[in-house]
Amino acid sequence: MSAAPVAVPGPLFFSVFAVLTALVCYVVHRWNLVSGLIGAASCLVLAWVSLRQASGESLSLLGRVLVLNRSFVLLGREWALLPADSAVLTLVFAACGLAFLLALPVAQGWSFHSFGMGVVAALVLSVTAEQYIYSILFLWLASILAVFVLSGGRPGATTGAVRFLAVSSMAAMLLLTLLAYVRPDADPESLYTATILMVLGFGMLLMMVPFHGQLVAIAAHSAPMVPAFVLSAFTPVVFHILLSFGRSHPMLFQDELFFGVCLWLGTAAVAIGGVAAAGQRRWGYLVGYATLVDWGAGLIALGQGTECGIEWAVQMLVWRAFSLLLVGTGLTVVFKAIGQDDEMAKCGGLLQRRMLGVVALIGGLFSLAGFPLTPGAVGRWPLIGSLLRSEPTIAWIVILAGGGVCVGALVGLRACLGPVPQSADGDRLETAVAIGAAVLAIWLVGILTLRSALWLDIAQSMLGVLSFLSM
Repeated sequence: MSAAPVAVPGPLFFSVFAVLTALVCYVVHRWNLVSGLIGAASCLVLAWVSLRQASGESLSLLGRVLVLNRSFVLLGREWALLPADSAVLTLVFAACGLAFLLALPVAQGWSFHSFGMGVVAALVLSVTAEQYIYSILFLWLASILAVFVLSGGRPGATTGAVRFLAVSSMAAMLLLTLLAYVRPDADPESLYTATILMVLGFGMLLMMVPFHGQLVAIAAHSAPMVPAFVLSAFTPVVFHILLSFGRSHPMLFQDELFFGVCLWLGTAAVAIGGVAAAGQRRWGYLVGYATLVDWGAGLIALGQGTECGIEWAVQMLVWRAFSLLLVGTGLTVVFKAIGQDDEMAKCGGLLQRRMLGVVALIGGLFSLAGFPLTPGAVGRWPLIGSLLRSEPTIAWIVILAGGGVCVGALVGLRACLGPVPQSADGDRLETAVAIGAAVLAIWLVGILTLRSALWLDIAQSMLGVLSFLSM
């Protein structure tokens, strides 16, 4: 006779697991390798559990079948784990776990692992909350905790942290205020006000122009792997809340104001990023503007206002995570080799001394540019093909902006080909660690890219709330 299954509320299981891991990581945060391994192992285990839940497979624990689809109620509010929620959490857990793992060779700050797991716990409750107001409140809590992650790694890193917190707080206030205008008996004027508040709030969370400065600041003023962690964790959750809100309140999307704003401000972000990336002489800012180009392309896809467009946008955010992991690993190696600096002029001889680290960095930048045969090309080129038929001007802006990122990456590569400085260190252990991290990053991203069917299935599961587009 088989044992009866054990029903556990999924949101409670994931959030408590993440909180306990955060506490353990905080206790051992002085030992970067130990806390990093604990954080990475915990996130990857949660990603595996969430993936099995999303695919409908049973999970066995100590000979008992663990069922995680049970909801729980706290203070009269309900949290539940739906298939689309499991898909989002799988992506969040996987991206965060890989970021912790690939950042092990160099400490990213005392708060990276402990507060990072706190961010994960808050995002779990944001994704699984059945009430929109609690999704926003826990997303806001996650952004507050992310300030410690952003500012704990480098001197002067508070620039990106403060901008991120300020914009996230303003967005949360707007998105909470709009609830006062969304009522069953709302008049057209109230609905129009709610639409404006929705566009502004989600526009800030999606870092649209003119709020794109926080994205660049995060990349330029944080430890190398921190942008990969923060951007890869928050973006899927924001998309999920947006799509769920659209399903609950389709009337706010009927005039297509939101999609029009995404289209044109996404185009502006792509143009700004492409022009700025071509002229950068610091790695941090180059990564920031390269990310802005990929980010803007995702907004353009979202601005199509169609199921295909939103599907491309979700695919781009999945593969952007892999691109940022490559960039973060390569940038970590470069920063360590040139003394925690990001000036390209100081990278002479780095291609010989840290070849695989430079290859990971350049490869990640080319992927953010949407270069063919890289992970970043998934979603980008179907979008470009569609734009060439309907909006050829925007299509060429996207293509040329990717070229601008490639120019910036080649300028950096040329700097790495320069003469080796006399002060170059010859620490064999450090070199071996750098090579190991780069090999692991390239191998992992390569394997995950080849297993594209898995991530396309996750993207399809995330899109299970698109019915509002046909209304």
